[in-house]
Amino acid sequence: MNWYYAVGQQQQGPVTEQQLQALAKDGVITGDTLVWREGLTSWQPWRTVGGPAMPPVPAAATAAATPTSSGQSIRPAATEFEYAGFWIRFSAKLIDGLVLGIPMAAVVVVAIVGMGGFAAITQKGQEMAFLLPVAHLVLQLVLTAMTILYNTMLVGAWGTTLGKKACGLKVIKADGSKPSYGRACGRAFAEIVSGLVCYIGYIIAGFDEQKRALHDHMCDTRVVKAR
Repeated sequence: MNWYYAVGQQQQGPVTEQQLQALAKDGVITGDTLVWREGLTSWQPWRTVGGPAMPPVPAAATAAATPTSSGQSIRPAATEFEYAGFWIRFSAKLIDGLVLGIPMAAVVVVAIVGMGGFAAITQKGQEMAFLLPVAHLVLQLVLTAMTILYNTMLVGAWGTTLGKKACGLKVIKADGSKPSYGRACGRAFAEIVSGLVCYIGYIIAGFDEQKRALHDHMCDTRVVKAR
């Protein structure tokens, strides 16, 4: 498990727990040193998470913060983010559906016209009876690919989609940073899982402490209100 620790206003790490213990023995880390690892809601004095028992320090010294990927500065902790609730996320998803609906409708129209033209030219009803299910499957795969590409490119590039941006939302990782393209792609595929079985994967966001849907749990992401 990786740890981060603060020296002044500078974030140091990551280091392993064994390395952190060694730093504490060497006096680099004291009981007052702020440390953080994934799973903690905010930076904590070392004494409270495994260091030596020492008198408490003023609350101002334990100001919440989380590490950045660059390792150069300390940013607000996840507890300072305002998580997006179920209904505002639902609104953002509706807007994304409308945005995607235009190109998707165009693809469907082209597919219908193409199949109609093929049927008129060949005039072979038996072949059409076989091709229609295949064409429908291909069409579904194309529409699904469009949705995955949309979410991957926008979340990977901006940390948000057009629908989420319109609602003032963004997608973040547990440490507050923007998801990579790989994580954004995985999250897009995970949304398919959330949509299975009556969209229960989306609905659980209304009951989760951090308003996470199933795909957020799978990819370690959160949807928060942008500032």
